[in-house]
Amino acid sequence: MQIIVYFVVFADIPVARIVVCFLYLMLVPGIVILKLLALKNLDVAEKALFSVGLSVAFLMFMGVILNEIAKLAFTSPLSLNLLLFSINTTILLMSFIGARHDDSTLALAPQTKYSKLLFLILLSISLLLLGSYGIIVVNTSGNSLFLLLLIFAISIVISLVFLSEKIIPSNLYPLILFVICICMLLFVSSTSLITKYITGSGDQWIEYYAFRLTEINHFWNSALAPSPQTSSLFPTYSTISVTILPLVFSTITGLDGSSIFKLLYPLIVGFLALGSYKLYQTQTDNKAAFLATFFLITISVGKGLGSSKQMVASLFYVSLFLLLLRKEFSASKRSILVIIFATGLVISHYALGYIFLFTVLFAFLIFALMNYGKTGKFSSHRTISLTLVLVLLAIAFSWYIFVNSSATFNLLRDEVNTVTSNLGQFFNPESRGTALQGLGLVQTTSIFNSISSAFFILTEFLLVIGFIKLIASKDKTSRFSIEYKVIAALNMAIIAMNLLLPVIADTFLMSRFYQTTLIILAPLAVLGGKTIVELLPKPSFRKLYASLLVFMVFIPLFLFQTGFVYEVTRVQSSSLPLSMHRWSGVELYGYVVDAQEVAGAQWIPKYANVTNIVLYSDGVSIYNVLTGYGMIGRGRAFYLLNTTRPTSNELIYLANRDLISKGYIFNASEISPIVENQDKIYANGECEIYKGYSP
Repeated sequence: MQIIVYFVVFADIPVARIVVCFLYLMLVPGIVILKLLALKNLDVAEKALFSVGLSVAFLMFMGVILNEIAKLAFTSPLSLNLLLFSINTTILLMSFIGARHDDSTLALAPQTKYSKLLFLILLSISLLLLGSYGIIVVNTSGNSLFLLLLIFAISIVISLVFLSEKIIPSNLYPLILFVICICMLLFVSSTSLITKYITGSGDQWIEYYAFRLTEINHFWNSALAPSPQTSSLFPTYSTISVTILPLVFSTITGLDGSSIFKLLYPLIVGFLALGSYKLYQTQTDNKAAFLATFFLITISVGKGLGSSKQMVASLFYVSLFLLLLRKEFSASKRSILVIIFATGLVISHYALGYIFLFTVLFAFLIFALMNYGKTGKFSSHRTISLTLVLVLLAIAFSWYIFVNSSATFNLLRDEVNTVTSNLGQFFNPESRGTALQGLGLVQTTSIFNSISSAFFILTEFLLVIGFIKLIASKDKTSRFSIEYKVIAALNMAIIAMNLLLPVIADTFLMSRFYQTTLIILAPLAVLGGKTIVELLPKPSFRKLYASLLVFMVFIPLFLFQTGFVYEVTRVQSSSLPLSMHRWSGVELYGYVVDAQEVAGAQWIPKYANVTNIVLYSDGVSIYNVLTGYGMIGRGRAFYLLNTTRPTSNELIYLANRDLISKGYIFNASEISPIVENQDKIYANGECEIYKGYSP
């Protein structure tokens, strides 16, 4: 495999290089580490999950180590030759060490009948092809018919799972969930391939800026400190998941940065479906685990999976809880994997890192108190020991304090100070910010929005009922472990804190808090539905609780959250892939960029010193295209006003002449006197750049 990788890279065979190197980097390092650890009793889904997680962690660790060591001798420590040679040599050495183990580690699970497996493979390929063709049609004509057919087809597939066990056997549930998740991420969600450029209005622009800084220098500066001009760059620059990780993939595969961001992160987070299903399977039966995972995918697509760094961290997050709740692992190998994944989580996303530390620390304290109540002395839990907690705290705070001048730790301190200083607003409902909005309690604009909100709130009600059932039940036959009950209670406490404490919901956005806690809590919505169905007078309904839930609650919720219902009924929708053909030019301008805007923004760092430049533009351009593609720190970009008088070392960036002429971005009559006395130094038909003129 390495010989093939070397050949396609140095011969620069375009398509082969992308495919071969992508598969190699995503899977081979993790497979080698699994072989080295000689883990037993893993099924195919767990092997795939851990292989990808270990591969991503390995590439980040190798990148950091190479960056810090090679910088002593090389000006570009993250260049192609150094990266490829170091990664391949390390993998080869681990392979030699792991060769003494037998092949049972990598053996596949018992096979399904070939006819059913072939049917599932063809079905999966059909969904992927339908989504791919749908994206092409949307990009060329704006017609979203085939994407609507994809969503409808997925609803049918979900229905088949609950109509008959003979159609789709339970050991193929992970494959179905993985394909559905990938289809949603690549073709339907906000991360879709609707454009080759970065989209959205969130952290992705700063993430791309951080990546580009690393890519240009072939070096990641762990000592770089925030400044007034680059304050918004931090703490994103402290996360390896959007600096070194995409650089490794871009350098070795030959893909440009935008394509890496559009492909890599959805593919990584697609394995969240496998991890969630295996996690839920430790606590409940297969169909309930399948339904809970489908519920998680639905909410993740509807509410968004967050930033790119959060997507990577989510994979580590679910893997960590699977390790803590799956009892078959030996203590030593579990500890090794927990440390690897926890380190990967810490250097991937600070907020999820803090949430995981909060959960583990308080779970340890609760178990210690429970043991004290039983035995009269404090003792560590089997899976969450004092040693493990101390190691995790040391890893997290060592990174957060000593990297990039404590940018990440300072953020935590600032957020804590913000919350404590606003405790006096406890009885002011407005101080909760996005808390109620994130839970779906918003004013609706149409009957269909109201129905969608009702389904969303219904699932939250089921989740609360399920939690009460989980805590109050004394059923000894229940598969829910005491470890899961404690972790679930802590996640409910996180939601409660966001509702009770002022402004805390705005630190991470309540919708993201909810989506993150749902990784643990999703089975409780199914348990809540089962609890209600069991109250029905007809006993026959009780056995069909999962089918009733999927047809009456979760599939309708899926159709609303994906935007299917809104597009069919021509109601205003926030779904970019489905409804962008009905968006106005101003709405599109706030979310996507076109080739002319990108070309203009990229022209600036080529011919101007972006570390000293001062630039004027509109708010959307400052926060989006000028940050990501122009490499302009937000401390150096300012709003263009009718009183602006740029000097000779200042620039004006006008992104879209068509919208300006219509008065949607600027009032043309107000800015014309400003730019008519300036030197036009760039124009491409849409985007224009002016240089200040000093007589």
